[in-house]
Amino acid sequence: NTLVVGPRSALGARHVTASGRLYDSVAEVDAKLRYRSPAVAAEVTPTEDGFELELREPVDAVAPGQVAVLYDGDVVVGAGIIERVTG
Repeated sequence: NTLVVGPRSALGARHVTASGRLYDSVAEVDAKLRYRSPAVAAEVTPTEDGFELELREPVDAVAPGQVAVLYDGDVVVGAGIIERVTG
């Protein structure tokens, strides 16, 4: 129960950790982090229980519990539940 006040620029996520699976070995993906948002380019690193994303540009309104779907062109190469988001 904490309220944090700051500038809008502080809302942008740059690093996302998700639990899930990578279906293919890729280093760069287009990541959809919200259902109706455009995909954003990201570097992906596999982890023991999922993957980490380093986003090329900050993305607003990314939150734990949402689904991250990773694309290579039109092919889904991974998906997971967002566990942690940092700026």
